[in-house]
Amino acid sequence: MRQDSDVRTPEGRALRTHSRGTGGTLVIFEAGLGAGGASWGPVLDALPEGVHGLAYDRAGYGESTPAPGARDLGALVTDLLAVVDAVEHERLILVGHSWGGPIVRGATARLRDVGRPAAGVVLVDPGEELADLYFTRIARIMIDAQGAVMPLLSRLGLLGPLQRSAARSLSAPWRGVAAASVSTPAAAQAVRAESRHVTAGLLGLRLDPPAPLGTAVSVVSGRLSEGLGRRMRDELTDAHRARAEVEGGRFVAAEQSGHVIAATEPELIVGEIARLLEA
Repeated sequence: MRQDSDVRTPEGRALRTHSRGTGGTLVIFEAGLGAGGASWGPVLDALPEGVHGLAYDRAGYGESTPAPGARDLGALVTDLLAVVDAVEHERLILVGHSWGGPIVRGATARLRDVGRPAAGVVLVDPGEELADLYFTRIARIMIDAQGAVMPLLSRLGLLGPLQRSAARSLSAPWRGVAAASVSTPAAAQAVRAESRHVTAGLLGLRLDPPAPLGTAVSVVSGRLSEGLGRRMRDELTDAHRARAEVEGGRFVAAEQSGHVIAATEPELIVGEIARLLEA
C-alpha cells in the first residue's frame, strides 16, 4: 500500500514523499524535469519484499513547499540529500530519470565525499553531458519552451487535462497523483525555475568532469526513437554507454521503451535494483 508523508528540509520546507514497503534497504527515486514522484509508481509497485522504496515531489510540485532562490543543480541535490537524511536506512540505492540522473549523481558524489557511500545507482535514460545534443540550439529551445509553456497552460486551464493525458499509462492508484502533482500553478513555476538551469548544469559537468562515483552503477537507455529521431536517439544511447564506461558500470538497453522507461518497462529498472541488492 502506498504511504504518503512529508519530510522536512533543514530550513523547514516540506517535501511530499510516496513510499512502498519497509526494510533497512532504502531506494530513493528522483524524477525528471516536469514529473512528480508518482511517475515512479509502476516501479515502486514491483520492488521486492524487504525494500523501502520512496519517491518524492521536488519543491513546488504537488504538495511540496515551493522553494525560494535559484533551482539549479546544486539546490536540487541538496533537497535530495535532505530526503536521504530524513529516512532511516542501513543501505541506500539512488535511482534517477532524465534530469534526475545528474541530481542523483551529484547527491551520490556528496555522500561519497563525507564517507557515506551509496550502495548503488541506477540512471534511467539520464540527462547526460557526454551527449553533444544537449548543447545544440534545438535542445536549448525545447528545454526553455517546457519551462515557459507550463505557466501559460496553467493560466489557460489546459495544464490539468494535458498532464492527465500524459499520466494515462500509469496504473489507477498512481495516475491521478502523478497528474495532480504537476498541474498546479506552483508546479508550473517550479518547472520553469528548474528549466532555466538545466543547460548550465550539464555544461558545468562537461567543463569540469566529476570523478567517478565509486559505487555500482547501471545505466538504462531507451532505444525507441519516439520524437527524437533515430540519429539523436542513437547519439543519446552512445552517451549513456559512455557514462557506464566512465563509472565502471553496466549498460542496459531498454529495447521496448523510449524516454519514460518507468511506465513501459518498469521490470527492467526493478531488475537492475535487484542486481545491485545482490552485489
